[in-house]
Amino acid sequence: MIFEAVKGDEALIEAYLAKYFATAMFLRGNLRDFGIGNTVANYANRFFIRETAGAVSGIGGIGNGGALMLQAEHDLAEMVAHMRKAVPEGFKPVVSTGAPEMVAAILAGFGLENAPTQMNDVEPLFLLRKAELVRQDMQEFSLRPSTMDDLPLLAEWNHAYNLEVLGVTDTAETRAETHQAAVVSIERGHQRLLVKAREIVAQTNFNAYMPDTVQLGGVYTPPSVRGNGFARRAVAAHLEEAFAAGAENAILFSASETASKAYRAVGFREIGAYQIVLFGGDQ
Repeated sequence: MIFEAVKGDEALIEAYLAKYFATAMFLRGNLRDFGIGNTVANYANRFFIRETAGAVSGIGGIGNGGALMLQAEHDLAEMVAHMRKAVPEGFKPVVSTGAPEMVAAILAGFGLENAPTQMNDVEPLFLLRKAELVRQDMQEFSLRPSTMDDLPLLAEWNHAYNLEVLGVTDTAETRAETHQAAVVSIERGHQRLLVKAREIVAQTNFNAYMPDTVQLGGVYTPPSVRGNGFARRAVAAHLEEAFAAGAENAILFSASETASKAYRAVGFREIGAYQIVLFGGDQ
């Protein structure tokens, strides 16, 4: 049986997704932040629940802003077919993320296998348990939250990151989007800046944050100061803060082998793969 979630189903959904925290953090975070029934916020989702023999066996999500996500144990095509029937007329897919088999089912079920994309990457998925964190030498360094005073610099860094990692084009529109994203990152309060001799040398962020698990994203060091261990210091100090606040796990997906080396240096180990598809690109 597959049905759309209503208010009151939050605990049921969270209990299922928590078992798959390594690949379901976006679904979990969006549920916590926006609940069920929010038709306004871009990151809010309509959730779909499948029950098999009285137990939840799958959760699907359709985001107001065009996200398509799935976490399920079997019969993925059946789940996706139900989701597709539920999308409103004019729905425009923007992004799909998750375990590769989940994304593949979404692409096939929504007829998006040949859709133009600006990014379609399968990246290594990493996990770090609290006890495995390798602390770094922070002499001469400090870590602090970002503030609106940092906005001009962080907007530039966001844009440079998107050009380098996500393959976006350099336009006035994309600059405006990354500027707004920098504002949101500062306002959410999960971004941290590594400072050396009063100079900001790296940034790190949590793009999803649950009491038990954090998901790192937006780790960035400007090209001019790379190779100095700044990223691993920023990440390790940020995770130490999160673990002290009660988190037990950290996950991330890595865009390059250079980044992966930095993550392994602080204790992360590869546990699988994670796919990110951003629709768009050349028509």
